Amino acid sequence: MSTPSKLHRLCVFMTPADEAQFSDAVRSRLPAVRFVDATRQPETPAPTFRSSLSECAGPHVTLVDTSIVSESMFHRDYVVRHPSGRGWVYAIVGAGLASLVRSRSEDDGLQNGEVRASVPTGDTRTAEFIRELMCVMRTGGRSVFAVDPMTKDIARRAERNFVAWPDAASRFGAKETPLLTNGPTAWFTVDR
Repeated sequence: MSTPSKLHRLCVFMTPADEAQFSDAVRSRLPAVRFVDATRQPETPAPTFRSSLSECAGPHVTLVDTSIVSESMFHRDYVVRHPSGRGWVYAIVGAGLASLVRSRSEDDGLQNGEVRASVPTGDTRTAEFIRELMCVMRTGGRSVFAVDPMTKDIARRAERNFVAWPDAASRFGAKETPLLTNGPTAWFTVDR
């Protein structure tokens, strides 16, 4: 039976420039955090811990708080051989872990990414890590407002679970042509 946990999730719009700022902010505020790139799977015998998000090329990156889960513990407890026998797979939720699904360009717009974590009940260290991580994410980002695709009316209140980092906001979040998207009919702007 699995351990009960609480899901934390924040949708985020970030360009590569924003990711560099985010990575610096994480290293400054949470120096024990390392990044694991899932796409490195075929080339390495085990996941490699990176000190910067820019060292990860794939769309999915796991953030590991090494003050909670050491690299050797991560490899021992969270990594298994891929069922095909080639490469490996690893857990993306658990104590000391958070996941980043990167934003992606799509049809001249920017589709949101997401930071998420599942914090096991009673795990105060992971809860604090995720609280700090979400604070870094919210502090660096700007609020976004939903745009009605038919009328172009802008919502009165900001979306609670979405933020746009500065470069994404300036390049894709203009009121006149909102290009921040969560799907074909879900558009956002940073201007009210």
